[in-house]
Amino acid sequence: MPKKSAFRTAPRFDRDLSDERVLLEDDADVTDAIVSGNFVDSDLTSQQIKSCRLVDARLTGSRLARARLTDCVVADSDLSGVFLEECRLTRVEFHRCRLSGLQALGSNFEDVAFFSCKMAEASLRTSEWQRAEFHDCDLVDSDFHGSRLAGARFDGCDLSGADLSKSDLRGSRLHGSILDRIHGGEALRGVTIGSDQIVPAALAVFAALNISVGDDE
Repeated sequence: MPKKSAFRTAPRFDRDLSDERVLLEDDADVTDAIVSGNFVDSDLTSQQIKSCRLVDARLTGSRLARARLTDCVVADSDLSGVFLEECRLTRVEFHRCRLSGLQALGSNFEDVAFFSCKMAEASLRTSEWQRAEFHDCDLVDSDFHGSRLAGARFDGCDLSGADLSKSDLRGSRLHGSILDRIHGGEALRGVTIGSDQIVPAALAVFAALNISVGDDE
């Protein structure tokens, strides 16, 4: 069996997409289109979105159940408070998006990357990731409890207060990321960090092992 590549695969789609307004509806199959507009508080089920660009789309507070996004780029869009229920994202990139308070419990992400996104307090508990990348993202107080993130890249992200308890981060690289107040320091086993991250990483590990630091006898 061929060995899977350790490198993320970028989205594949036609650069000359139709700019016709496309509505997002239940059980809809949207392919080769540019999607934009106001979809705030939508409740969508079994969406199939393939080879599309979502630009300036507002899905704030929306719920997507069993949605499938494949070969898509999402840019300058607001997905704050979006609830992804049993969704699967494959070869998807997010650029400059707001995803604060996103909930994606148990969803599956393959070859998905986030660039300069606001993801504070995002809940990604028990989610499954393959070749995940986060670049220059705000992940303050995000929740990755029980997630499988082996081999992920967190490049220049703010992970302050993030919950990594019981997550699998083996082989991940966290260079340039802020690791202050991380919960679940035991999950840092097998990761690679820079020399400037030693102190916050060590404090997270000490807290997980209930090690106190003090000079009083």
